[in-house]
Amino acid sequence: MSLSYIPLLSFLPLAWLALAAGLLFAWRRSLLALWREPAFKMPILIVESDDWGAGPPAQAIALDAIRACLERHHDATGRPAVMTLALILATPRPGMAGFASLMDSSQQATLAAIRSGKERGVFALQLHGMLHFWPHALRAAALDQAEVRAWLAAPELTEHLPSHLQSRWIDASTLPSRPHTPEEIQAAVNDEVEAFNQLFGDFVGAGLPAIYSDGWAASFSPTPLVVVPPTFVWTREVEAAWAASGVRVVITPGRRWTARDAQGRPASADCKMHNGERGEGGVIYLVRDEYFEPLLGHRPEQALEALAMKTRLGRPCLLETHRSNFLAETGGDLNNALIELDTLYAIALRDYPVLRFASCAELGQAIRIGDAHWIEQNGLRRFTLLLRRAALLPRFGKAATLAGLLPLLKLFALRDGTP
Repeated sequence: MSLSYIPLLSFLPLAWLALAAGLLFAWRRSLLALWREPAFKMPILIVESDDWGAGPPAQAIALDAIRACLERHHDATGRPAVMTLALILATPRPGMAGFASLMDSSQQATLAAIRSGKERGVFALQLHGMLHFWPHALRAAALDQAEVRAWLAAPELTEHLPSHLQSRWIDASTLPSRPHTPEEIQAAVNDEVEAFNQLFGDFVGAGLPAIYSDGWAASFSPTPLVVVPPTFVWTREVEAAWAASGVRVVITPGRRWTARDAQGRPASADCKMHNGERGEGGVIYLVRDEYFEPLLGHRPEQALEALAMKTRLGRPCLLETHRSNFLAETGGDLNNALIELDTLYAIALRDYPVLRFASCAELGQAIRIGDAHWIEQNGLRRFTLLLRRAALLPRFGKAATLAGLLPLLKLFALRDGTP
């Protein structure tokens, strides 16, 4: 080898170190967020089902059937499968002539089915909203939209509304949307939290393990602990009002959309988040970005792939589904949806003997106290999970792999097949 190449070769390690340092510096915030994100020790599966509550009587039959399905499946601790129900507490009467709440006689069968599942430990109750829309926005939209006027004549199913009008925490009567005033937000949050308390405050905290008695379970003023924002459009002001009312966990798609654009699409995301990050008033975010919607062609196989990936990354698998999958009125097929749900649980339990079922309130509390029963404490395992997560970061994973940084770091991690 010519001596002239020696200075060049000696420079290469320095150039590589500079490149690696540059990559780490450029993505330092994202990497630090991934390191801070809690890593769960075991596979966790939660089916999150939205839009139940005040509405068509057929919900009672569907909920009872779902309860029976959940009770057939138990995790490694003997706990039955848990489905969270994001609840809508009222539904408008024809012509918006008042609202029928879950307290009304017409809703008693549905309320009884919800309570029965909660008492048996298979339903975890979460707040979706007093309504799945903003009433004044709907009235304004009805002035020049025949579709909305037709819906108001028989308003039992919010699924039949245009999607942008299903966003409760903005005024989408015209597009782009406009924000509500702080006073409107506070009044609406107060009303729906009070209604939730009246309906479920006597046992909303029941069923949380005694391990949590130092925190939320011991200080339950009757209040919803978990909120699922309708259509995942909400604002900092709404979040702060929830926190002030006692909400502890907000379910997110990994970002907070704050508006609808001129085409009615969710827009103006003002932050991104990971599991365990804190929001306004100290609320804890959980990320729900996987789906189990038989009505849309989602099969158990897809949900199981999501569970496998989440487990490999040390994350809980929260699967989004909706009541529409279980109701004929919305195009669903109860029998088919139950078969798919039953199959999902059976295969998940077969493939993951240590699978755990839980509620989102429990996961939030485990994150809050750093519960070593749930949360990984071993530094080498956490580092391994960090590398797996980092490899999926847009652009960073590819750049760090091509530069040889990730392959080198993996030499110091556990083997890739380690659960």
